[in-house]
Amino acid sequence: MMIIVLQILEVIKDKASWHTIYRRVVTLFSTTTTGGACIEVRYTQTYAPTILVPPRDYYTLRFSSPLEDGSFVVCEGSIKPSQDAEAPQAQPFIRADLHASGCLIKPCNSTSSIVILIDQMDLKPRTVPEVLRPLYESSAILGRSITMPVLRHLRHLANDPQFLCPTSEGRQQQAAVRSLSYRLAKGFNDALSSFADDGWTPTASDGVDDVSIAVKLPMIDKGLSPCPRTAQKCIMCAKASMLLQNVSPCKLICFLREHRSEWASATLDEALHIGNPGLFGFPPDVHTHSQLLPDVNTVDHSEFLELIKMEDREGEGSISGTRTEVFLLQLCSGLEETGSGATAQMVYAPIDASISDDAQLRPSGFRVVSLDNINSNLVGGSSVLTLELASGLETTACKRGSESPDNVLSDNTSRSVLSMAFQFNIDIEMENSMAEMAKQYMRKVVSTLQRVALVLVPPSPNLLSLPSNKPCCQSPTSANNHREGSKTIAHWICRSYKMYLGLDLLHAEKENNETQLEALWKLNDALLCCNTSKLVPRFSFANQAGLEMLEVCSGAKLQDVTFEKTIINSGSHSTPILSVIEETMQQGYTYLPAGIKRSSKGRLVAYERGIAWKVIVQTEEELSVHGVAFLYMNWTLSPAIKGFGRAMKSGDSEDCQVRWSTG
Repeated sequence: MMIIVLQILEVIKDKASWHTIYRRVVTLFSTTTTGGACIEVRYTQTYAPTILVPPRDYYTLRFSSPLEDGSFVVCEGSIKPSQDAEAPQAQPFIRADLHASGCLIKPCNSTSSIVILIDQMDLKPRTVPEVLRPLYESSAILGRSITMPVLRHLRHLANDPQFLCPTSEGRQQQAAVRSLSYRLAKGFNDALSSFADDGWTPTASDGVDDVSIAVKLPMIDKGLSPCPRTAQKCIMCAKASMLLQNVSPCKLICFLREHRSEWASATLDEALHIGNPGLFGFPPDVHTHSQLLPDVNTVDHSEFLELIKMEDREGEGSISGTRTEVFLLQLCSGLEETGSGATAQMVYAPIDASISDDAQLRPSGFRVVSLDNINSNLVGGSSVLTLELASGLETTACKRGSESPDNVLSDNTSRSVLSMAFQFNIDIEMENSMAEMAKQYMRKVVSTLQRVALVLVPPSPNLLSLPSNKPCCQSPTSANNHREGSKTIAHWICRSYKMYLGLDLLHAEKENNETQLEALWKLNDALLCCNTSKLVPRFSFANQAGLEMLEVCSGAKLQDVTFEKTIINSGSHSTPILSVIEETMQQGYTYLPAGIKRSSKGRLVAYERGIAWKVIVQTEEELSVHGVAFLYMNWTLSPAIKGFGRAMKSGDSEDCQVRWSTG
């Protein structure tokens, strides 16, 4: 590499100035020794990769020293705060431990060096939900997020012929482009995190909302304190997150970039009014032009910065009828399968035509992070990550991307988490109305992304298809010709629950179609699934508790129960079930308050709460929407029939009764 040791050392020690994962690095104490070594006490804050987990901070001791052979070593590790030097820890950060880490820089000759990096961290994975723990316990993900960016940055500088001439015009131009990309990525991290010490204040929420809203007032005193509420303008940030299965992060981001009108549906006037022209969907009557700025990374082309110009030549997109020009600065990364496909993002911000270095940016966008734990696929199993590991991890990621559908849709289903944030420049007096508008828009985007994700999921020919003309609601003791269909729909009910809610419906150590069907059948809560492909929904599956709640003796008789018969259309405890189905189909799931249903015999059944979710199935080697599943918890019969017996075991009895559930 065409970089001398001291230049490499400066780049590595000053990672916070170019590595976007670092939010803040403060040197609390520093001293030098007679031998030229440097001892520092440092406090570091890092961003969280998604809004679903809290960020981490470190309190470390760093030692840097030259060696006799001309090499340079940097060692760093966590220290416990003492009474004399208390670490400035703040909410919502969780204190992580940095074990013995650092780097060794060895000169090979006058123009080359060998760099060895070691990163060892305990990120406290038990503080996050189980489905997200790979983000904080996978060494492969640690390598991608912490170590590999350093290697790529060094490799880029090593291949930059102008690196040794920082005053050259080309060098200054590339530095300006990198500065813009760094500010975009870091600003997007700030928006996702919405830290209180940056001036963000969360709006009131009922605790179950799927969209988070935060407001930031203009800052005074060089960003130390916000302006009073009498200010005219403020920035609002709407955030949401969702879990995806079997969707490649890079393919999803590529789709969002190439098909902007699918998720950006605002008119030009609406987008300009709220200060986020990126929500304008580039219709055919508006001319758009995209220009790639000089490469951010000349080695790994999976990251690039582009300038997008939207020009309404005829004034058709504007109420005023005048010509409008809008510029967007957009950063895309991780868009190549052989590149950093583990994390892909698209971040954009409106900018004026001058594209000045000090232009204020309000980034919005999407980020998809893979949750796959691929530690076992690392070549060699070495904990020392050298420059060659970059290509090794990229090859591994490429191999995983070319796996057969059998492996993709097996029990080891690939998962990823998508986080998105949109910033709006609004009038303070419109805060409440804009917050509601932002929530509605975010839910619409989420619904669109769910449909897009279904398109991008590779189909699996090995999963059993549902019989087209046969009911799939047989109990485990029913005829064998319907059992396979029952196992398949049980599998998809469980998988769809995991897809939309991020939780396991069942808690079995080893789950397959057979065990899932048995577990669903024995579930205390009443489970009903209805097919919505027809104009009138019809029941397609029920577990034992669901059959008892409907007062149906067997699964074969479930098809004789009309969906409308179980609905109570009036009364204070009635639930507008058709609107629930519509809402569930749009956003993936819906929580149900306490309510009342009817059994097939017209008797009232009360339940404390419930949940509905969309069910996706495999039909004719493609994924399609089957319908909606309902889970009713703590359901009970009307007291008038409390003493009736239970005849479910008889199977053929026409006068079977409903049991009491203990929840």
